[in-house]
Amino acid sequence: MVEISLDDHKNSKNSAPLLVVYSVVTCLLVGVHLLALMISTCILPQLEADSTLGYDAYESHSTMHIYIELAWILSTGFGIFLFLVEIAIVCWVKFFYVTRPAAIATTIVIVPVIILFCIFSLHFYRRLISSKLSHHQDELNEIENTLTVGKLAQPRNNHFLQKKYHDAIHCYNQALNQNGEKPAYYVNRALCYIKLKQWDKVYQDAHHCLDLDPNYIKAHAYLGQYYVEQQRYDEAIICFKQALDLCKVQNKNFGGEIQRFLNYAHKCRFSLMEQKRIENENSLQTYVRSLIQTDKERRMQLYIEKYFQEHETNTNKKLESASSTVPSSTISNSLSILKQYLSKTVGYHNQQTTTTTTTNISSNVPLNTEAVTKSDNQTDITVDSQLEKGLSEIEQSSNQSLQELNNLFNEADTKRKRHEIPEYLTCKLCYDLMRDPVITPFGITYCRSCIEENLYKVGHLDPIANKPLAVEQLINNLVLKEIVEKFIKENEWVNSEYL
Repeated sequence: MVEISLDDHKNSKNSAPLLVVYSVVTCLLVGVHLLALMISTCILPQLEADSTLGYDAYESHSTMHIYIELAWILSTGFGIFLFLVEIAIVCWVKFFYVTRPAAIATTIVIVPVIILFCIFSLHFYRRLISSKLSHHQDELNEIENTLTVGKLAQPRNNHFLQKKYHDAIHCYNQALNQNGEKPAYYVNRALCYIKLKQWDKVYQDAHHCLDLDPNYIKAHAYLGQYYVEQQRYDEAIICFKQALDLCKVQNKNFGGEIQRFLNYAHKCRFSLMEQKRIENENSLQTYVRSLIQTDKERRMQLYIEKYFQEHETNTNKKLESASSTVPSSTISNSLSILKQYLSKTVGYHNQQTTTTTTTNISSNVPLNTEAVTKSDNQTDITVDSQLEKGLSEIEQSSNQSLQELNNLFNEADTKRKRHEIPEYLTCKLCYDLMRDPVITPFGITYCRSCIEENLYKVGHLDPIANKPLAVEQLINNLVLKEIVEKFIKENEWVNSEYL
């Protein structure tokens, strides 16, 4: 503050009005600032207290906006204006008798500053009022849209509850025409399409919803249901896992339903893979059995031919011992004996297989058709003990191969069949496999869903330790969870039975 001496104004009557104006402006300046300070002192602690207690700061500000704006006008608006006027008056009081040009110069400088200040203040306050009006107008429009949506939502809900899904879809189409950027409309319409089994439209609406909001849980779940219907189980499992993870992040309470969908997808995937495996194994087993049977017939055929060749060589001295040609009678007799033996031992009649074998042999050995025909007409050919013994050995060797083949496939199938779950992997409450194990401070492990349900229904008490227990005290048993996941991976039947 500039120091002012009033000695020069004691005997001057012309300076009396100037001193009166100076006194009035000084009192107004001090009073206005003190009033603004008092209002600010009362308001600021209240706003800080509301913010600390978690109340809505915007609501508190709206309640006291009159006092806030009054304090701003007094201190920032009217206060600065008085302060500028005060500077000009002080200069006049100070230089009235010393040098009046200095006072006039001060006035010339201060007046434009005051004019600019007033223009800026009016313009700023006008923009502030315009911004508030625009904000309130947006709020009114939002309320109006909410009321409109509420009026349209009631018919949609009624149609859905009454299973009038086509009417509900029509209502959602109208809502989307008004606001096509709301993900809820797409996902709700997708639910109607699910009820109508129109899976292509479910896929489209779920994708539209995810384009607008990638973290929309229901959209991931509905997309997973679409993939399940298309038997694309790997993609369905990915969608359900994403939905389940979002449930945990967003703390939603419908994670259990999504978990059931995930388990169902796992079950369908396992059933499909198991069906394909069984078909492939049956086909492979049949093919290998046919190979063993064909090999048995071929070995028997060769053994009989060799036997007759040696027998005829010993009995018929006219045939040359070094001859590589097998007589047609030998082949015809061997075929007849092979048929007779197979019919006697296993009741096997397969003219096509025998003919195929004969054809393969005849490609290297000339065959007399008349001899074969004649041989086929023979109904009884004696099989001596030596020949029967050799054929029996071949039969036993083939049967042993078939038995080993069956044992191999049975052993592979047994590994996939159900086994007992180890006791340390079962929950103490539901006696099922613990997929999400948690441990209590008392060292007891439960399924998270089971123990949380028990604490909610029975009370905050450990059902086995009989000691106080809260949900916040449950700790994920990560080591046991890894063991459970390994057990599930090694025993695929778990996904089909324990769901």
